[in-house]
Amino acid sequence: MSLWFAILQGLVQGLTEFLPVSSSGHLVLVQTLFGDGVETNYMLFNVLLHFGTLLSVIVAFWKDIKELFVEFFGWIHDGFKINGHPYRRFIVMLLLTIVPMFAILPVKSKLEEAFSSPLLVGLLLLVTAAILYLSEKAPKKHKTEENATWLDALIVGIGQCFAVLPGLSRSGTTICTGLFRGFSRDFAVRFAFIMSLPVILGANILELVDVFKDPAAAMGDVSIACYLVGIIAAMLSGLAAIRMVRFVSKRGNFRPFVVYCTLIGTITIVVSLIKMI
Repeated sequence: MSLWFAILQGLVQGLTEFLPVSSSGHLVLVQTLFGDGVETNYMLFNVLLHFGTLLSVIVAFWKDIKELFVEFFGWIHDGFKINGHPYRRFIVMLLLTIVPMFAILPVKSKLEEAFSSPLLVGLLLLVTAAILYLSEKAPKKHKTEENATWLDALIVGIGQCFAVLPGLSRSGTTICTGLFRGFSRDFAVRFAFIMSLPVILGANILELVDVFKDPAAAMGDVSIACYLVGIIAAMLSGLAAIRMVRFVSKRGNFRPFVVYCTLIGTITIVVSLIKMI
């Protein structure tokens, strides 16, 4: 893998991770279109690019994350009492979103195979477009960490569980699921981004375990320099994308992304079917 290709993928990952257009789906398309044809372990590289965007979430939402850490230890000290502490409710909600992800572990290898299917990416981009469109029809309510229910959090977690498939936007799915459950737009965005932290961190840990077992096979033909520049590019472009999506969410109009996902999804499907003929 060349440095320019690593930077390109980092930029694509960072820019699309927080926009509701599926970063994993775009990575598959970029790797298919611009890859050199050599079999490469993109799963490890992709996960580490997600680590770059994880860093951008920490920077962008540092005030919330710092408060969560403070309240976590206060929560333990007070015998896990929650009443009167919205951020302690926030912590419990985050923990509930992790539960559905355990269902992914037994099918991890199958999901890795899905990351090499542009046709699947195209189909799921159309699903993403449909979800975004339907979210605009959701009744506008104002739930936050103060009054959202445990069931709300669990359902958003299930949405995140499905969004591991390339083409099904994680940010789009979780934000829209929150809107369907009555979250305010600001809280839906904050919750969707912050809840990604434990999942992305866990995915990084699982992949790093494979690296330690067989470093040569896990890292493939990707150099350390490519990993580093990819992570940095993903972090910087991720910060820019977070600013953009917070601005767009306030206006409440996902239609440009609906059009984009529909267009790219349709083109991807057509091209994939032509190649099969």
